[in-house]
Amino acid sequence: MQKETPKFMARRSFMKGLGLGGVALIPASSLLADQGNDHGKHDSKLSRGDAAILRLLAAAEILETDLWQQYTELALGNPAYQLALEVLDGDMPTYVNQNTRDEFSHQSFINAYLMSKGQKPINLDQFRTLPSSQATGSNKTAKRLTNLMDLTVDTSWYLRYRSPGNPDFGDTFAQIVTLQNVPAIPNHDLPLPTDPTFGFEIQLIANTAGFHFATIEQGGSSLYQSFLPKATSLEVLKIVGAIGGTEIQHFQTWQDKAGNAPQLFDNHGNEVFPQLPHGPDPVPDGIDHAEPIDTNQIMPAPCKFISTSLPLCSVIRPISTQQAGAVAAFTGFTQSGLFSGQSKKFFDFVFDLAEEADEARRECD
Repeated sequence: MQKETPKFMARRSFMKGLGLGGVALIPASSLLADQGNDHGKHDSKLSRGDAAILRLLAAAEILETDLWQQYTELALGNPAYQLALEVLDGDMPTYVNQNTRDEFSHQSFINAYLMSKGQKPINLDQFRTLPSSQATGSNKTAKRLTNLMDLTVDTSWYLRYRSPGNPDFGDTFAQIVTLQNVPAIPNHDLPLPTDPTFGFEIQLIANTAGFHFATIEQGGSSLYQSFLPKATSLEVLKIVGAIGGTEIQHFQTWQDKAGNAPQLFDNHGNEVFPQLPHGPDPVPDGIDHAEPIDTNQIMPAPCKFISTSLPLCSVIRPISTQQAGAVAAFTGFTQSGLFSGQSKKFFDFVFDLAEEADEARRECD
């Protein structure tokens, strides 16, 4: 079972133990335009720490854009995948498209802001080497930065957010669903989910995607929160807080939809996706009979925060650099298989960015 959050690890020691090879990654700056007409309205330069934070976040948003673009192409263009996502919620394809729009805006804005401060934008185009899905709807010739074909999805956030525990205090959580080495998008056309024999295949892929959506966005929520105490400029603080808030909105949406993933059996009667702990139907006595881990318990349960001597509080968790910072986030993404096939040069690049961002400290006049 996958650990809930990887321990903080330096890039070089991480790389030494991983044995990576191959190629791949995503482009970023195609949306950038000169937006420098209002430079006088904000701070003229960035501190070293603020620049490191924004460079890392630009890279993270480029990578998110790449994976969400792949999801959108199939959610809108592949009939079987679209129907399977709609089993989780009828609005899923629309929400996927909106999430992708948000990530495009984030990567474009952060890079343009860096340029307005005289900083070089982040561009990952040299790492765009991974193949696309060959299913209907996908841009089959596009080169990708991320790999959605063979994921190990960390689903421990489900129990973490329904528990008083907090990884920042050393708490760990089990997987609510075991999803190891499974695709989150089809690589070729599959029967509709209504097919009585093989419909489970595309539905299992959609169920996996539903949980992966939430896994990615809860990681982003924690990552942005980990940078809030490090930013020096009030303007950078505003950027981190405001964009981080949309990551939280995304996670809240996706964890709700993931709870609708149906139990599945293959054509031999073997369970391939478990029954989730659904909440009870409304009852007339006006009493909430829900259990703490029911799928309708989507508001973050109060948990340990700041100090065990203080009352429990409903918060984003984790937010510490060790558990939620840039190195921790990119280590988790790597262990999930999201970057499978990428080159050592890619890992060197992103983990250098991550280490610099985690080392940022708020500066005082």
